[in-house]
Amino acid sequence: SPMWNVFASELRAALASYGAKARLARYLRIPRQRLTDYLTGRRRLPDAELTLRLLHWYAEQRAGRDPSI
Repeated sequence: SPMWNVFASELRAALASYGAKARLARYLRIPRQRLTDYLTGRRRLPDAELTLRLLHWYAEQRAGRDPSI
């Protein structure tokens, strides 16, 4: 979907630092590979609960806080 594609590109930019993807996957309690599938492979889409958690993480990151630490 177009909105997910825009959000996924924003998430990829936010996950550019070393270890960020692993921390986010741990925070979401999903395998890192599944997170990669959501963001780059686009073979899967997250369910509603996971999307809300991603949005929360992203909003906290933009506010200068990292809930995954």
